[in-house]
Amino acid sequence: MPLPYPTELIRSLEFIADVCNRRRAGALQTAADLRAVCGEWRFPGADAATEADAAATWAHLPAVETMWDADRDTVAVAVNGIFDRTAARPRLVQHDGLDWHLHGLPPTAPLADAIAVDAAMALADLVRVDDLARCSRCADDRCERMFVDLSRNRSRRFCSTTCQSRTNVAAFRRRHG
Repeated sequence: MPLPYPTELIRSLEFIADVCNRRRAGALQTAADLRAVCGEWRFPGADAATEADAAATWAHLPAVETMWDADRDTVAVAVNGIFDRTAARPRLVQHDGLDWHLHGLPPTAPLADAIAVDAAMALADLVRVDDLARCSRCADDRCERMFVDLSRNRSRRFCSTTCQSRTNVAAFRRRHG
């Protein structure tokens, strides 16, 4: 049985996790990198992203990461802060083959604000249904990657099978060392 969340919500959460993970890993440094990741995720408005747009986006990411790890009340306050700072004005849109979904800002808004508002709106949906546990971090001590736990019982602990295997092998070696 699939999760009761719209596809666009899951895409927004996975997009922001990917952006934050790539930035932290050093794979997202330039405007070209930002244009590429936005293109991969079909995030609109990034075709002409400049270095200033990239810098503004990087400036928003720590707040987004803080929300990813925070409790429900803290996330609610942070979401409202982003909405206030960006003058978010949600509207229903269709584009790129996607059905009706919400965008928080008009297409002419700065890309960095659009990314931050998109993340805030997705997290706001999880606050409303009290399901922020879907926003997880990898349980491997050597990895801090963010991921969206889409398991039915919110039991996923690792961002990838690589981290899961590495952790299991290390535990095996400790037990049998």
